[in-house]
Amino acid sequence: MTQTFGQTDLKTSRIVYGCMGGAGAFGAQEERDSIEALQAAFDVGINFFDTAEAYGAGYSEQLLHRALGDKRSEMVISSKVAEKNVAPDDLIAACERSLKNLGTDHIDLYMLHWPNREVPLEDSIGALKQLRDDGKIRYYGVSNYGTEDLDAALALGEISVNQLPYHLFFRAIEFEVQPKCKTAGVPIMCYSSLMQGLLAGKYRSLQDFPVNRARTRMFDHRKWAEVVHKEEGAEEAGQELLDALWALTEETGLSMEELAIGWLKSRKAVGGVIVGTRNGEQSRGLKKLLDVELDASVLKALDDASERLKQELGKDIDMWGKGRTR
Repeated sequence: MTQTFGQTDLKTSRIVYGCMGGAGAFGAQEERDSIEALQAAFDVGINFFDTAEAYGAGYSEQLLHRALGDKRSEMVISSKVAEKNVAPDDLIAACERSLKNLGTDHIDLYMLHWPNREVPLEDSIGALKQLRDDGKIRYYGVSNYGTEDLDAALALGEISVNQLPYHLFFRAIEFEVQPKCKTAGVPIMCYSSLMQGLLAGKYRSLQDFPVNRARTRMFDHRKWAEVVHKEEGAEEAGQELLDALWALTEETGLSMEELAIGWLKSRKAVGGVIVGTRNGEQSRGLKKLLDVELDASVLKALDDASERLKQELGKDIDMWGKGRTR
C-alpha cells in the first residue's frame, strides 16, 4: 500500500529502505548480502529507497542500481548531495555522478544533506531548481534543517522534504521543527528510526550497547570513547525508557521494532520512516513494519515512557551534538 508523499505526486511506501548500511557504514558488509537485502525489501512491498553520495562515496547508489536497476520504473529514489558539494557547479556535477551511479536519467527526490554556512543557500537552491527544470530531478528538499535553516529554504522555493533524526530515544524535532514542517506541508523522513539497533530488541542495558554506536547526546561524554559532544548525557532517563519498552513488548506481544516504527508512523508530519537491514532475512522481516498500526493506548504509553528523555535532551536536533544545525 502506498501514499502520496507530501505535496508531490510520488506514490511511496510508508517504510523507506535506508541504503547507508549496505555500503558498510555499520561494519564490514558482503556485497551479495547488501544486494539481497535491497531485493528482498522491494519484494515485501517497499518501493522507496534512500541513499546519498556520501554513503560509500557513491557505492551505495551503485549497489541500488545493481540490485534493482530493472525495477526503476516501480521505484522512488531519494539521494542527497554532500555538504561540501552544494556550490552550484559542484552540486550539478554531484547530481550527474549520482545519476550515473544509479543508472537512471532522473532522481525523484534530491536533498541538501547538511546545511553549509559558507555557500549562500539561494545559490544551492538555484542549482536544485535548474536540475529540476532540466529533468534531472523531480523534487528537491533538505536534510538536517532546523527552524532557521528551514525558514530560509522555504522562502526560496518548494521544499518537498526535510530528512531528520527522529525516534523514541530522540524527540528533539518535536519542540520546533516538526510543528513548522506540519504547518508548511513539508513531510519528514525519519532517519536513525531504530537508533542504530538500540530499538531492535537486542539490548537490555545501555551499557551493553556497542561503543562505536554510542555517540549520541544521550550518552555521557565522560564514559564513552567515541562521543564527540561535551554533554553529560541522559543515560538514567534512557535506561528508564529502555526498561519501559521491554515491559511493553511483554504486555502487547509486539516486538520493540514494531513499537518503535508504529509510533513513528503515527507522528504528525511524518511522511516516511527509514529502516535499513544487513541481509535478505532481515529485509523480509520488514513486512511486519509496513503493516503495523498501534492502538491509542499503546501510543500514549510510548509517549509517556519517552517524555522524560525528550525533556532532558532538549531541542537541539543535531543528535550527535556537533553544532551543525540551527
